[in-house]
Amino acid sequence: MVGIEVLLLIPFFLNFRFLNKEERVIFAYAIANAFMGVVSDIIARIYHNNMIFITAMMLVQFFILTIFYINVLKHPKAKKILQMILGATFILCVVDFAILEGPFVFNSIFISFRTFVLIIYGVIFFLQLMRDESLIEQSIYINTLPAFWFNAGLFVSLCCSFPLDLCFNFLQKGPPGEELLSIFRVTASLTWSGGIFQAILFYIGLLKIKGVRR
Repeated sequence: MVGIEVLLLIPFFLNFRFLNKEERVIFAYAIANAFMGVVSDIIARIYHNNMIFITAMMLVQFFILTIFYINVLKHPKAKKILQMILGATFILCVVDFAILEGPFVFNSIFISFRTFVLIIYGVIFFLQLMRDESLIEQSIYINTLPAFWFNAGLFVSLCCSFPLDLCFNFLQKGPPGEELLSIFRVTASLTWSGGIFQAILFYIGLLKIKGVRR
């Protein structure tokens, strides 16, 4: 999975000069994703616990993706609400990290909330595209827009990772057994599958950029 995330950076680099503002934000997210995958694996191998790093990177990713949705959502009130939610989520992260669950376990409360909020953002953006009269007037299909495919990739990945986000702390703290191992295998497989679909949909989005601006 880490290899796919790193390889995805290549078409982003090749198309960088064609990227607009929100697409460069997605590129930043792809870099953060690849960085988290590589470094978290190294930390886990050396220190056998990478939870502090994962929590920090989940917050960084949330910050980046909030900027993406602030850029693509048109309603001014929505932009202000997203900014407030960003601040509230940061506070939740600090409280969960320092008090509720602690720094050396998976912060399921913060990360589950963060994932759920991003899923809602994705739904709102889909609804905006479906109701955008300017697109209808110009006879522009939403599946020709790169942002549609980037949002689709995020949506699929976040929905697939949400079950693991909810239960991973429980799996860490629970007694070892075949039942918990089975739950982990199913939820982890779903998360990895979502990551693969995200990479595919991101690549389709990059192809749409190539078709529109070259």
